Amino acid sequence: MPSVTEIGASPELLNIESDQQYALEISDLDSLPQDSRLPTELLLQIVTYVLGFSSAQRDLWAMTLVSRSWYAAAVTTLYRKPDISGKNFNLFVRTLCPSINAHIRKSSFSTMIEELDMSRLVHDSSRSLTSRILGRLKDGLEGFVAPQSSFGYVCLPPRHLATLHSILKAVSINCLAALSKCQHLRKLDLSYVSESLALSQLLHSVSKLPQLEELLIRCMVDHNYVAEPPNVRWPPRLKTLQFSGPIQDCQVAIFSTLPKSTTALTVHHCPNLTIQAFRRLLVNFGAALEFFQFGPRTSNVVKGTNLIHCLECAPKLRRLVMPATTYSIWTRGYPDVPVRYDALNPHPLEHLTFDCTALDRQGMQLDYEDIWSAIADGYLGHVRRLGFCHQANVQPWRTGRRALQDLDELLRALAREDGPSASVKEEDAGVYVYNS
Repeated sequence: MPSVTEIGASPELLNIESDQQYALEISDLDSLPQDSRLPTELLLQIVTYVLGFSSAQRDLWAMTLVSRSWYAAAVTTLYRKPDISGKNFNLFVRTLCPSINAHIRKSSFSTMIEELDMSRLVHDSSRSLTSRILGRLKDGLEGFVAPQSSFGYVCLPPRHLATLHSILKAVSINCLAALSKCQHLRKLDLSYVSESLALSQLLHSVSKLPQLEELLIRCMVDHNYVAEPPNVRWPPRLKTLQFSGPIQDCQVAIFSTLPKSTTALTVHHCPNLTIQAFRRLLVNFGAALEFFQFGPRTSNVVKGTNLIHCLECAPKLRRLVMPATTYSIWTRGYPDVPVRYDALNPHPLEHLTFDCTALDRQGMQLDYEDIWSAIADGYLGHVRRLGFCHQANVQPWRTGRRALQDLDELLRALAREDGPSASVKEEDAGVYVYNS
């Protein structure tokens, strides 16, 4: 159990509603009330119940003040996934890092934190402080969302290290050095980071994470990229990859070396990605994909490819999310694409979603008859779930409503024919509409 001093510091993390500091006015652990008569199993049930409310962090903090048994039941859950914002960040750092030198004074709370989300921080932290926090959490951290402006990983060639500005940028690589020591990390989200991303330097660090399964990155133009694809290493157990940003064609080659364990890929907001690079990515890597999404602002890809080509390169694909603006041009007019799927041999795709943004809505209209034909008598015969962004339904409401009802009845009827052993049950099949 943490020391008395740490118990006194722990409430400082939890006051997220005001700047006032709360501290336990105790000089010894024995001054806490005696253990309650409630069994430990019941206390744990109460802790689990409290997690379902938005005030969970404040309530868990209050539970640690009741007695020693309540403290023991709630403190681990309290620090497992802390809610960090600008209001309580300094207090959180004071609790987690009581000393700059980790060898002088350590905090046992650091081993309790499994997920740390710093996305709500803008200018509250610094690169050195972020690096120090990662160093304290390296033994138990499993999920990390990097802040926007206080996570640096700029890679500079030696000839540019003469200026003071360049030296300061090079020092920010320490964040990656600290990150590479978090050996239990399973999810890493760098999509909020605003600094330029040197892919070669980033991959050099994350490739040392043996447990990493999910990686989200925002790629920027890396003019110093010179790594050859055979030398690029990815985390060996990577399953999900999401990348965005103005990535260049020369950088796409490194994605062809992804491990075979990677089965989910998301590409969005990549305005510089050409159709040639996108097709190379699908040809080299599509055979392993089970989930694929390419979202808005990937204009060159949207205009130059088609649904049939995507399915041809991904024979194991089970779920596809694509812009609704491209569907009408994706299903026809491509005689140069060899088609191996038809009504007798449909593609295994089961879940198809049409996404949309407000800027794409003008002039867009889905052809529900095309969708019906592709599912009932075409190459999409295994589709059992259809998702439509609310903004994608731009047909007259009555016409669109009847079309969606007909599609829903068709999907449920097909799922009923598949039987109870099918991967998509009848109660899960059908059409759903969501807001983007």
